[in-house]
Amino acid sequence: MHLKPAAVTSKLLSAVIFSCLIATSLFCAGCGQIKSSTDHIISGNEYFKKGDYPAAEHEYKEALKLDPSSATAKNNLGVILNEEKKYDEAIAILQDAIKVDPKNAIAHYVLASALTKVGKFDEALESGQRATQLDPSEPEAYKAVGEAAMGKGDLPTAITAFRYAIKLDSDNDGHHQRLAIALARTEDWDGAIVEERKALELNPDNSDARIGLALALKNKGVPGDAIAELKKVLQKEPPNTDAAHQAQQYLDAMQGGGSPPSGSYAQSGSLDRTQVGQK
Repeated sequence: MHLKPAAVTSKLLSAVIFSCLIATSLFCAGCGQIKSSTDHIISGNEYFKKGDYPAAEHEYKEALKLDPSSATAKNNLGVILNEEKKYDEAIAILQDAIKVDPKNAIAHYVLASALTKVGKFDEALESGQRATQLDPSEPEAYKAVGEAAMGKGDLPTAITAFRYAIKLDSDNDGHHQRLAIALARTEDWDGAIVEERKALELNPDNSDARIGLALALKNKGVPGDAIAELKKVLQKEPPNTDAAHQAQQYLDAMQGGGSPPSGSYAQSGSLDRTQVGQK
C-alpha cells in the first residue's frame, strides 16, 4: 500500500492506494503473535489516515528494520516525513525508494515537492517531470512540476503544469489557487481573479484564496471589492491566525490608500499557503 501525500485541502483520507507488500516476520515478545513488515505498514497507513504522523513514521521505520529493501515502506515513510516538514530526511528516503523502484511515480513527485521546499528547483523539476512520464494521469505530479517551475521563475512551464493538474482534477481548489498565483506573477489579473473565484466556489472557507482574490482585485483597480473580500476573511478567521493577521495588514494598507505589504501574492515565494500546502 503506497501512500500518496495529503493534498492542499482536507482530503487527507483519500490519499492511499493499494500495491503489493513484501512481508517479513517478527515475534512480538509478551504478545505471542507474529508481526510482519506488512503489519507495520498497515498500522502506519491507519495512523496516517488518522493524522497521527509521528506514530505512522514509527511504524514505517519498524517495517524497514524487518525489510530494509521494502519500496513501499520507504515510499510511505518519505511521504510522512515530507508532511512533517522533515524535508532533508524525506529526500534521502525517497531517493532510496526510487533506487528500489525507479517506476514509482509517487516517490518521484513527493521527492520533487521536498526538493522544492529546500530550494533545489532544478532537481525538483526533473523529478516532477519524471513522475508525469510515469503516470500522466496523476494531478499531483503536475502540481509538483508547477511548484518547481515557479521556484525557478519559469512561469510558462508552471502555468501549463497547473492547467494540466486542473484538467485531471478540476474540483481541487488548491490547483486553481496555485494557477492564480502563477498568473498573478505575469500580471494577468483577470486570469488570477477567475481562478481564485473558482477556488472559492469549490471551498468557500479557503481564506488564502480569498486573500489572493482581494489582492488581484486591488491590482485590477477595484479596491472596494478587494476590501470587501478581506473583511470576509476577518469575519471568518479567529483573530490569532496567520490568515487573519495577513488580511488585517492588507486591509489597513488598502484603507490607508497604500499598497499591500511587500512580498505579498504575486511577489510571494510561498506557493502553498493552505498546506503550505495539498491540496
